[in-house]
Formats: sequence, structure tokens, C-alpha cells
Amino acid sequence: MTRILYGVISLGKGHLIRSKVVIDYLKKKKHEVLILTSGEGYKYFKKYYDEVYNIEGFEISFKKNSVLNFKTFMTNLKKASKRTYNQLLNVKDKIGKFKPQLVITDMESFTSFIANENKIPLMHIDNQHFIVYGRYNYADKYRFTRFKALIIVKGIIFQGKHKLVMCLPGQEIINKLNVFKIKPIVRPEIMNSKPKSEDYVFVYQSTKSYDKLIDILKRINYKFIIYGFDVNKKVGNLIFKKFNDNKEFLSDLVNCKAVITNGGFTLISEAIYLEKPLLVVPIKKHFEQILNALYVQDNKYGEFYTDLNENHVVDFIMNLKRYKYKVDKWDNEQTFALIDMLIKKEKL
Repeated sequence: MTRILYGVISLGKGHLIRSKVVIDYLKKKKHEVLILTSGEGYKYFKKYYDEVYNIEGFEISFKKNSVLNFKTFMTNLKKASKRTYNQLLNVKDKIGKFKPQLVITDMESFTSFIANENKIPLMHIDNQHFIVYGRYNYADKYRFTRFKALIIVKGIIFQGKHKLVMCLPGQEIINKLNVFKIKPIVRPEIMNSKPKSEDYVFVYQSTKSYDKLIDILKRINYKFIIYGFDVNKKVGNLIFKKFNDNKEFLSDLVNCKAVITNGGFTLISEAIYLEKPLLVVPIKKHFEQILNALYVQDNKYGEFYTDLNENHVVDFIMNLKRYKYKVDKWDNEQTFALIDMLIKKEKL
């Protein structure tokens, strides 16, 4: 048994969903896991685990589906308060009593600081490091956006000894010591599902400020089930639902005809696993999401639009057969075996 400190950034639901799969496995293997996260992540994990601590986490500010760089900087700068400092000291004390033997982080910075300060082995499990180690092409217009993404990935967290980089089917990474390519982590409920293709489109938005999308969908004579706006209501052909990680959310995803989403990695990987056509509108100035959207377009799994309009959505829905595709299904076993091996190695 190993005492593991597990940090999860609380930006979107994807980090939380996939980290829960790993944490469940670690607990099944009788490891002792202490979870550190923030905001919505804290509420999410407290439903399932007792040993969860809340801190002030990194935030990104958005407006109209675009990252606001200055507001993001100011929002995080304001967190440098005495209250935040005392909170971190309190959590740091609890971590000290826990005496972790290994730290795992999904882009959470404070746990990486703890690992660096105390010389504890640090393992990254995320897809963001694909920006650093992946083999990919991109247009020159994204060069500055990529540069900012590299600064964030390398700058907000200390770099650990082992990097497990989630890659979508067919993606490759450079050959580098202690950098491992792994498949996207998929929930067992997705793997065990029997997908249907019912007459509605599943819509997920990681920002509530993209009102333009709602205005577009209202004008289209089709049924849309929408998550991400944190409301339960019906407006004409639009059915809004709150995300609560229950069977309804999974059922809506598994049985939809297609998916409209931002460029978040976890939902895109699950949609590809389920072989659902994708219409991706990545958050502007968000290189990771742009990279995921380019992947969807290049592999003909769907469409990528920077600015969406009604014609794009209608054309997508009317021509879903053009996105018929098959992918080789995968599971989490190879990733779990790699984690087991690395844990055993660090205990020697």
C-alpha cells in the first residue's frame, strides 16, 4: 500500500471525471489516497470520498467563448490573500501528517509544489503535456497561442519525474525518458454502454458565456439536450440540464445522434469512443482545445469552426452520414498496469 497525494485542477468537468477513474482504481488496489482540488472539484469529489481538501485553484476567465487573458491574470492575482495563505498552510499541515510517498497531479499546481519541496516522486497524468511532447502540426496563426499554452503547462506546475500523456487514437509523442504515451482514460460506464442513435444532439459547453450558440440552436428545428449552463429548463426545442454525473448525463451522451462541444479532451475522447460525429467550437485563444478540434477535423470525425453560425449546424446535422467511422476500442488496463509499475518502482 502506498500513500498517494492526488491533485486535480478544477477547470471543466473532464479533469474530475477521468481522475475519479484513476482514484477508484488506486483505492481498489488498497492505496491510501488524499485528494486536493478546488471549487467545483471539491463538491464533486466529496460526493464519493472522505479524504478531500479544498484550496483556491487556478481559474481562467471567459467571455463569448474566448479566454480573457488580463482578467484571468487579475482573477488569480486576487487570490494572493492572507486567507488563501492560511488555507494553504492548513492543508499543507494535513498533507504533512498524511506523509505522502507519491504525488500524482492532473494539472494541479499546489500538489506539484509539495512534491518538489519535499522531494517526493511526482507523476503527471493529463493530456495537456501533449502540447509539450506531442507530434502535431498547426497554422502560424496559432503560434502565439501555443507559446502561451507552453508557458502555462511548464509554468503553473513543477515538472515531475514521470509524465503519462493521454493521446487520442493515432496521436504520437516524442521519444523521451520517463514520458509515456497512454490512451484516453474512459469511464467504465462508457465502455460498458450499448450506444444508440436517437433523434437529438448532445450539447456540452464548458463556459456559460457563449450565448451565441443558444441563439443559433433556437432557430434550428431539431432537439438539443444541453449541459454546461447549470440550469434545468426547457425552451422550445432546447432542453437544458444540470451536470450531476448521474445516469441521465451518461444516457444522453451514449444515445445521442451527434455531439456539439468546445474542445475539451475528455468529452471528445468519449464521443470518439462512442463513434459520435462531433461539431467542435473550441474556446478562442485556448491552444489545447484548438489542437483537439484540429484533430477531429483532420481525422474526419466531425467539423471544427472558430465562429459558428446557423448554416454550419444545419449542414452538420443534415450530413451526419459523412462522419460514419469506426475506432478500435480501448480500455484502461494498460494505463493501470503502467501506474502499478511506476508505483512499485518508486517504492523500491
